[in-house]
Amino acid sequence: SGQHVPALTPALSPAEAAKKFTLPDGYEMRLFASEPDVVNPVAMTWDDRGRLWVVELYEYPLGAKSGEKGRDRIKILEDTDGDGVADSVKVFADGLNLATGILVANDGVYVGQAPHLYFMQDTNGDDVADTRQIVQTGFGLEDRHELLNGFTWGPDGQMYMTHGVFTRTQAIDPDKPGSAPVALTAGVARFNPANRRLEVFAEGTSNPWGVDFDAAGNAFVSACVIDHLFHLVPGGVYARQAGQPPNPYTYGLLPSIVDHRHHMAAYAGVCIYQGDQFPPEMRGAALEGNIHDNSIHWDKLTPKGASFTASFVRDFVRANDGWFMPVSTQVGPDGAVWIMDWYDRYPCYQNAGADPEGVDRERGRIWRVVWTGGQAGKPVPPRPAGLHLSQRSSPELVATLSHPNVWHRRMAQRILNG
Repeated sequence: SGQHVPALTPALSPAEAAKKFTLPDGYEMRLFASEPDVVNPVAMTWDDRGRLWVVELYEYPLGAKSGEKGRDRIKILEDTDGDGVADSVKVFADGLNLATGILVANDGVYVGQAPHLYFMQDTNGDDVADTRQIVQTGFGLEDRHELLNGFTWGPDGQMYMTHGVFTRTQAIDPDKPGSAPVALTAGVARFNPANRRLEVFAEGTSNPWGVDFDAAGNAFVSACVIDHLFHLVPGGVYARQAGQPPNPYTYGLLPSIVDHRHHMAAYAGVCIYQGDQFPPEMRGAALEGNIHDNSIHWDKLTPKGASFTASFVRDFVRANDGWFMPVSTQVGPDGAVWIMDWYDRYPCYQNAGADPEGVDRERGRIWRVVWTGGQAGKPVPPRPAGLHLSQRSSPELVATLSHPNVWHRRMAQRILNG
């Protein structure tokens, strides 16, 4: 009952699901990829060519049995003919076990698979990982809802990540065994690829799944069970779902920024829209996936003192389908909003009852919300033609730092940082 009730309707095909979405006037939901090309998608990112990299979390929640090879995979999905649908699917890495985070960088790929943060590389250009190096280890595995996740680039060129309050991390660089471990119980950590330094950016909230930044570099996370949106500042310690902050001398916890609550409240993914495909009034909109409500909410951020107030505008996406599980919402290379849909009757593994195998192992979808205005069906390619930012000169990349789509700005910055 309540938040533990599974979807009461049967699974829909991707074509049937597409017809049921409701969005604001002028927007359309389009399918980029679905089963069998992608199953159990839990994390996504892009490379400099605009190809989508997806982590398939097939082993959720128990992990592979002892002695058996994990079945989680990383896939590269590409639309080669510009029709908006992925037609090329490559397996970059397989044999993974409870992999939950990914970010392409530094001629390789960072992959979160607790207890490790890996750096994988394709050394011969065949889009298959040849090397796997552990750059941090000690990430907690206690709660399989709350493993390290939400990898994204911050305005400082560092990699940000989150994990939840019932998971305990004591992370170290395996090449520096004498160093003090970094303790994280909930909140946001950041990793500097240049020197492999990991540190806590902000502590608290509940089970933040994803972090994003506005145009001024402010960090935001969405949270579950407690208030759903927090503005995080460096060193901040925030209200928690449970437990105490690791620092015993913390007095007073910073609050959320919301002025409202929703009936169901398990959130995954946050996107502060800074694309160039939507109308100007969407700039700075906060979009949060609500997996219990099968929707994407739209909040308006209004400055308030040193922080913000988040006020509800409307549901940006309603699936009208209890299987829709929006785990990640991001701006893509096209400036549209991409939504990764876990697609399962159960919002939580506990909901499957005593048998965690109640988790669906057959489905997954990647959607794009595009703005067409009054032109229904207008072509919106998923990436600019000929996109390959790493082949651009440094002056061209510097010019890209002023691109109207944040995706291009972040990618150019990442390549310039080298």
